[in-house]
Amino acid sequence: MDTIISIYEKLIIKEVTYEMGDNIVRAKCDLIVQGALIETEMWISHTDLNRIIAKITASGYEFKVTQVNALEFADGTSIIDYRFENVFGEAVVLENFQFSQAVQEIRA
Repeated sequence: MDTIISIYEKLIIKEVTYEMGDNIVRAKCDLIVQGALIETEMWISHTDLNRIIAKITASGYEFKVTQVNALEFADGTSIIDYRFENVFGEAVVLENFQFSQAVQEIRA
């Protein structure tokens, strides 16, 4: 089911994984809804991932590219994987973030 998530109060992206060239990113997240923490995984767009990173860096955090893991396969496939705690130095809580494109929850 595709929906735009707007029911949470706070969003904490923990980890993202994607294949170079794909339009979709797998994001492990924590949602805070009415004070309750909900661990989930979602498919989000690269556009929204870029918006999340831009919002975090605008808040004064530095994105440490050296902490990004890139797995290269013999067939030319590249998988990018990183934890937000590693690339930003700590967990970052986003408030008032609205996804601009459809999000699909893959695990709650």
